[in-house]
Amino acid sequence: MKDLSIIIVNYKGGDKLTRCLESIRLIEGNRFSFEVVIVDNQSNDGGIEENRRMFPEFTFISNSGNNGFANGCNVGASISQGHSLLFLNPDTTVSEDALFDMLEEVQVRPQYSIVSCGQVKEDGSKDRPYGKFLTPATLTGWLRSIRSVFYGSIEDSIVQTRHYVYPDWVSGSALMIKRDGFFQLGRWDEDFWMYFEDVDLCRRAINSGGEIVKLKTAEIGHLHGGSSRLNLEVTALTKTEVHISRHLYISKHEKEGKAFYMHMILILNSLILGAIPAILGTFLFFIKPLQVCMRIYLRLVEYYFNVAFSGKWLSARSVNYPFEKGDPIQKQISTCVNRA
Repeated sequence: MKDLSIIIVNYKGGDKLTRCLESIRLIEGNRFSFEVVIVDNQSNDGGIEENRRMFPEFTFISNSGNNGFANGCNVGASISQGHSLLFLNPDTTVSEDALFDMLEEVQVRPQYSIVSCGQVKEDGSKDRPYGKFLTPATLTGWLRSIRSVFYGSIEDSIVQTRHYVYPDWVSGSALMIKRDGFFQLGRWDEDFWMYFEDVDLCRRAINSGGEIVKLKTAEIGHLHGGSSRLNLEVTALTKTEVHISRHLYISKHEKEGKAFYMHMILILNSLILGAIPAILGTFLFFIKPLQVCMRIYLRLVEYYFNVAFSGKWLSARSVNYPFEKGDPIQKQISTCVNRA
């Protein structure tokens, strides 16, 4: 059994995935053994075939569709063999030192703990791949601004030491956890298609007695927006899913009264404040940001109608929409492996 399984979910990653795999190939493996599992969510762009040819030492799995990040991660984890699992974005680059530091840290933490590291953008600036759980005062940008006037920035409320940051959640772009702890937590929640699945997993880890830790001493590279900014339609789709997944997360983790209040804030914010740029986008369609706002608005209106009729906050893109019976992962494994 390997020390570490690196699991990458890819959708039209192309050259970014190639760069990621090249950085992994440079790891000598003297300090830890590892395997790499790439799950492709039906990119259908030819790029995954080229990467499969270039990196025959890695395992490539063809998923049954563009089933989202959580589903892809679960497919990869289900065939992995590592004592620990690293879920990694295809638009990242890694080093042996960073992975070794994370692996050492996760091994000494409690069973359900999650460990991440720093991320550096291409321009050399530092990213902040972590944060605090949602509250009624942090749901929107204008609410966060009001909160900061009275209580300071959210960043200031996160506990830090010389070597560690202890946030509520870390990004799924680079997330490591013990294998047993991951499966005992119930894996990634496939109700989420994209976004907030990492916040959800971290919350379940904390509720089970785990710790969420970001190392200050380890860093990876991260080129943001790989598959989420391919064109206007994809940009609008992914930005809409941020709103949808926020609602889904609230429905899962907040008590009924508080959840209702938070849902209403988000709905009113989306439908009232979002109407202005959406209307402008109808007439000024040649301005791309306004066109994106218009598309997001129309998608959210459709989503809220679906919620009203179904009583469910699921995205229509979730593999569990509307009501998936059984375990979709186990049903997909044989299909995925046969297609690889």
